[in-house]
Order: sequence, then structure tokens, then C-alpha cells
Amino acid sequence: MPAVMDAEQRRKLEDALLRKAEALVRQLRQAAESGNPANVDAQAAIMTELLKAREFPTQRATEFREATKTIQRGAYQLSVDTLIGQAERRGHAGDDKGRNELISKAKEHYAKAVRFGADEEFRSAVERRVQAALMTSKDGIDDRTKQAAARKLEQHDVGAKAPGGIERRRCIRYMDPVMTVELGGHKYQTVNWSIRGLLLENYRGELELSPGDRVKLDVHCADVPDPCGAAGGGGRQVAHVVRVDAERNALALDFPEMSTVILDLVHRMKDAGIKPEPER
Repeated sequence: MPAVMDAEQRRKLEDALLRKAEALVRQLRQAAESGNPANVDAQAAIMTELLKAREFPTQRATEFREATKTIQRGAYQLSVDTLIGQAERRGHAGDDKGRNELISKAKEHYAKAVRFGADEEFRSAVERRVQAALMTSKDGIDDRTKQAAARKLEQHDVGAKAPGGIERRRCIRYMDPVMTVELGGHKYQTVNWSIRGLLLENYRGELELSPGDRVKLDVHCADVPDPCGAAGGGGRQVAHVVRVDAERNALALDFPEMSTVILDLVHRMKDAGIKPEPER
């Protein structure tokens, strides 16, 4: 017959389990950054077993399950974006077979991203990029093919559209809610944002940045809850400087890949009942 734990023993065991879970979250994030979703799934399976422990605090277990799901979703979203980019390059090189194989793999990872909760913004962006990749060839894209693809997207695109139904940019830009961006020890607010980039205000040349510079920034939104209970959910993002506008004191940044940080924030906005306001 197992010995009955007293309150202090139970507290120590719970603390140990929580520390293990926190360490696993860090490992999950590192695995996600490696670009291999299979590594993330392997770490997620370990987390699942850990959370089954009878002594693991129930409320915290829910938080860690949600955090794990968020990281898995982000890993597959990033993989989809990377695979489609590779498919586009194969198409430009005239390698139709290689392009189609990469698109097939991207679709598999897309299905897993959707299973983990990817939203319509992501689905719409992927639909557009897959259609563009399929049209890409060594000789470019003829006008008739472009028009046919546009008609197909008009019929099937269920994602968010810009005001008036016209969207010439790769992704819709939103003004509200405002994001806070920490860059080089300074904090800035967004004029607008999308899953492909940000426009920051009140940049006065503090960091002496030039177009093409690669930067690391932290993106947060005070209105969005973090998966483990804190306010201002978000994360680290790599970006490139596109434009420094001295007249408007603005800094335009572009993400090298579809931002899983922004996608996650958008997903959490919708969970919290917040509807992003498109730029008009």
C-alpha cells in the first residue's frame, strides 16, 4: 500500500513537475525554431505524458496543453511557409516535379497546422501562395493563367478581405489593436501590421538602421493573453529593414517568412473576441 503524502511532500512534487513542464516548453520552442515540426511533435508527446501525472495541478496542466498546441501550430505554419517558398524557387528553375512534391508536403503540414487551430488568415494566405506556386514556371506566368487563378480564389477564398474586397498586397494590414515592438532597447508602436511585416511610428534614427539590415525584435500586444496566463502574448521575430522614413519618423520592417508570432497573436485575438481592424 503506497504511503500517503503530506501537504509539504505534495507541494514539492508539484513544483518539480511544473519545473519539468517549463523546461519542456523551452525545448519545444527551440525545436520549433529548428524548422523541423517532427522534433516538436516528439517533445509534445513527452509533455502529454508528463501532464497525465496524477499530482500535476489540473489548472496548470490546461495552460501547458494550450502552450504546447500553440507551439505545434506555429511550427507547422512556419514549415508550410518554408516549403511553399522552396516550391516557388523550384518552379522558377523549371523543376515542375520538385515543385509539386514540395507543395504536396506543404499541404500535409498545412492540414496539421489547421488541426492545431490555424485560423482563416493563415488559410487564406496559404491558398494564395499555393496557387501562385502552381502557376510558377521557368517561363513565368501568362495573363490567362493569372486570370483563371484569380477567378478560382474569388470563388473559394474564405479568408479576411481588405475594405471594398480589393487586396493588392500579399497580406491584409491591420491598424488595431496596436502592437508593441521592442527593438534594440527601444519600444515602438505599430502604425499597421500583418503576418508579413510591420510599420512602426516614432522611430527617430536611434539605431542607425538602413534598408536591408537584419534585426531581432520582440512583438507583443497588451490586449492578448499569453497561453500561460500573462498579458501581452507574443514573441521573438526576425525582420529586415525595408524603409526608413525620416519625414514621418517611421520604420518599415518585412519578415523573411510568414510570422508565426503574428499568426498566433491573431489567433488569440479571435479567441478573446477581438476583431482586428484593417487599414483603410
